[in-house]
Amino acid sequence: MRRVSGRAAGLVVAVLSGVVLALSSAPAQAATDGPDVIAHRGSSGMAPENTAAAIDLAVRQRADHVEIDVQRTKDGTLVNFHDCTMERTTNVEDLYPDR
Repeated sequence: MRRVSGRAAGLVVAVLSGVVLALSSAPAQAATDGPDVIAHRGSSGMAPENTAAAIDLAVRQRADHVEIDVQRTKDGTLVNFHDCTMERTTNVEDLYPDR
């Protein structure tokens, strides 16, 4: 049986907690009440995208749905991350210019 690292388990718990909170606290609405509010990457304009903080904030802001992004890393690990590379959100190009 494959062991899951504490970090991976924490990530899974954070994501599932956010989803459960979103589902349990979102008000039930009929389809005719207007468009659904979908928090893309959580409340990513006010908290770091795809984090538990962004998900929790979206729930507090009463988003109808919270959408997160999941990528599989080269070694098969699942991570909450929107992009296929890290250039947009980090200084990886400065740190590793030859990669």
